[in-house]
Amino acid sequence: MRGGLYIAAAAILGALLANVLLADPGYVALRFAGRVIEMSAVTFMLLLVAAYFVVRVVTRAVSARQLWRKNQEQRRMERARRSLGQGLLELSAGEYEASEKTLTRYVRDAENPVAHYLVAARAADLQGAAQRRDELLARALEASTGSRAPVLIMQAEIHLKHKQLASALATLEQLEASGESSARGLLLLSRVHRQTGAWQRLLEIEPRLRSTRGIPPAVADETVAQIYLDRLKAAGTAADPEQLVSAWKDMPKSLARRADIVVAYARAAMACDDHDAAEAKLRDSIERAWDESTVLTYGELETEDPFKVLERAESWLPEHQEDAGLLLTCALLAARAELYGKARTYLETSIAIRPRLEAYQLLASLMEQLGERERAVKALNDALALAVGRKAKLPKIHTRRWLDRRQGDRRR
Repeated sequence: MRGGLYIAAAAILGALLANVLLADPGYVALRFAGRVIEMSAVTFMLLLVAAYFVVRVVTRAVSARQLWRKNQEQRRMERARRSLGQGLLELSAGEYEASEKTLTRYVRDAENPVAHYLVAARAADLQGAAQRRDELLARALEASTGSRAPVLIMQAEIHLKHKQLASALATLEQLEASGESSARGLLLLSRVHRQTGAWQRLLEIEPRLRSTRGIPPAVADETVAQIYLDRLKAAGTAADPEQLVSAWKDMPKSLARRADIVVAYARAAMACDDHDAAEAKLRDSIERAWDESTVLTYGELETEDPFKVLERAESWLPEHQEDAGLLLTCALLAARAELYGKARTYLETSIAIRPRLEAYQLLASLMEQLGERERAVKALNDALALAVGRKAKLPKIHTRRWLDRRQGDRRR
């Protein structure tokens, strides 16, 4: 419709122009190289139009090859983009081998080859092909024209996944040296330092953990808390009182009040044979804020005066009569004070309120030492039923029939 209107308008304009030109066709004279070229205005206009189309055709002919090359390049880039999407879908579907091949097939035509190499490296790693994975990561580093952080971070994550702490540390130090460290890189670095026990280096990067954008304060707090937890556990494992004192001295006050920190300190102190220090810290923590793990740890104490520790535990019973954990702790402390009847009562009450495997085990051990083997066997059976989730339903054995049958078999 629109084309017809254009043709009609052109015909009308052409007719009007023809009427004007027929009355006076005009005159054009061009002087060129000492010669005068004369023609009508109509002829001149026709020559201009012809010259325009000739120039247009020549320009198209010259740029046709460039346009063809550009078009081919765009097609290859589009094909590479499709291969990246397809490779990601195959990786998500668990088709790791197909994903690796898809991603590397058109990587040379990719707009961002680093992305192809990284995803292909992940696919190779999931196949257990360490050599191909490392080659792909090396190619990704070579292809990185801007930031190398994505490649180095993935490399460090893979090293950590395979427990290659030295390689992960070297990669992250390379990232730090490049000045491209990010929140993810800093968290990985703190993880490596923690696993290698480099407490001092962890403390050095603590301010950066708190100030780096993208790391929530809770994550930074938990990382720092884990530093001191690991230090306390290491002191306990080594049974080194000096190391334990140093770790507790460096402890921030905000962390020293946490129940898990107090429990870790108490167990480390007990490993260093300093049960009195462990008792003092546990008691202060329990009286400040009731916590079951702290109460249960209190039952592990082996002080020189078990009666005194038992009395302190029992002083909490009026306010926590139905606390199975406290009753279990009192049973342990009563047994160490050689008050076996009281220990049995506490254990049975604790089990009645909240059955625990450790409570059944302690009761069975106590009954066996007291010579009550049937009660000990019953406690162990109850523990097995609790662990399995139900009691075994065995048909009742008729002793007389069984004996008669056995005697008959012997006669035969």
